[in-house]
Amino acid sequence: MKLRLRPALLVAINYGLFIVLLIGVATNAPFITAIDHAGQRLADWVTSPSMTRFMISITQTANPWSLITITAFIVMFLTITHRWRWSVFVAGAAAIASLLNIVIKFIIQRARPTLPHLIEQGGYSFPSGHSDSSIAVYGALILFLIVTFRPSWQRHVAVILLTLFIVTIGFSRIYVHVHYPTDVLAGFFLGWGDVCVLWLIARRTWLKNSVVQVQPRQL
Repeated sequence: MKLRLRPALLVAINYGLFIVLLIGVATNAPFITAIDHAGQRLADWVTSPSMTRFMISITQTANPWSLITITAFIVMFLTITHRWRWSVFVAGAAAIASLLNIVIKFIIQRARPTLPHLIEQGGYSFPSGHSDSSIAVYGALILFLIVTFRPSWQRHVAVILLTLFIVTIGFSRIYVHVHYPTDVLAGFFLGWGDVCVLWLIARRTWLKNSVVQVQPRQL
């Protein structure tokens, strides 16, 4: 397969997996229950007072106003450093992810877990908005690093840390009992699919002349 088709393949894979989970949740499929039970058992296994404090702190970094503030700082930084086209990309990814999440939650209307919530949380459960928005914002930032910087240990470390942060945010939502594991997985698949779709459009339009040093093997 040609390298230039990979973003389209990522879109198909991520949206495909999201649709599988969506249908499974809508039909109460047994595999959804199996995934949810396994994920919650893992969260219960690592539960401790110190872990609880850590997970609550992590989940709060992706609360709507917290993530809006972080996104605004990223957008301002990219604009100040003369990368305004990438600031549009990050802001666009965040906006698309948030809007789609709201619409899908309203359609599916999955209730949150019945376990005692460790934080206050209202609204519906599927898909996880924290996971969706986090992978959209930080995933867009990861794409920026991969596309515009040559391979180096600094870039590798930054990408790894951002990836771990995204995963930890998702896990924190399960840990504090406000989301099922399938909510988190769906949020990740939907959010990364959104980023890939936006990249397919942006690299042919407003980012066409802004890609400084593309590394074909990683795209």
